[in-house]
Amino acid sequence: MSNRTKDITVDIVEAVRDVLRKHEVTFDEYRAGFQHLAKTQAAGEIPLLIDVFFNSTIVEIENEKRRGSHACIQGPYFVQNAPNVAESLAIRDQDAGHPKMVMRGKVTDLNGQPVAGAVIDVWHATPDGKYSGIHDNIPPQYYRGKITTAADGTYECRSILPVPYQIPNTGPTGELLETYMQWHSWRPAHIHYWIHADGMRDLISQAYFEGDQYIDDDCCNGGGSEFMVPKVYEGDVRVMEVNFTLDPAAEAASGKAA
Repeated sequence: MSNRTKDITVDIVEAVRDVLRKHEVTFDEYRAGFQHLAKTQAAGEIPLLIDVFFNSTIVEIENEKRRGSHACIQGPYFVQNAPNVAESLAIRDQDAGHPKMVMRGKVTDLNGQPVAGAVIDVWHATPDGKYSGIHDNIPPQYYRGKITTAADGTYECRSILPVPYQIPNTGPTGELLETYMQWHSWRPAHIHYWIHADGMRDLISQAYFEGDQYIDDDCCNGGGSEFMVPKVYEGDVRVMEVNFTLDPAAEAASGKAA
């Protein structure tokens, strides 16, 4: 085990112990918390629980070392090996009548030069707030895809609009948020992006829709209005224009900050 792993683990344990002491947690309260964590494990919600509370903190740390576009939370529903797409993401037949959107933009480096051949993993929820490859046996080729930027760094792909949704709230994570903490379990409608390019630092991001009530009240403490895209339409198609500026991979390795 590396010294860094040891140091982080020891500090996490000591931080939890400090909270237990601060609040004079009783044995009964400790056992109740223990049993809730066991229930969370049995429900397969440990990844969800961890992402809800801690993913945004890692993003804050990452963004201190970025000079280009800021990162946003990834969430637990990324799926490997999404299909390569050109014009549009695959949509289930029953969803074809839902409002449409076009995702477009440009990927550049810190000098404003286009990044050709960048691969953008894109994924978003169904109109009922589910993710393909994760929920309800929806095949993973839907609502996901890999877009490759053109020689001028641009990309464009069509899909349908995602909607605000509740994270799974009938299990122990939802119970913790809604019953014990008296929070809510809603996320704003959003699109996920993961940009990869040779010689550049990967960027994980999201885009939110202007007018969504949960942009600044996200149960997962997402990126907020910084990642909001103005409400623009071409006919009846919502335009989600999002540009990305990538840092050099060398800066990620060195930990260089702005």
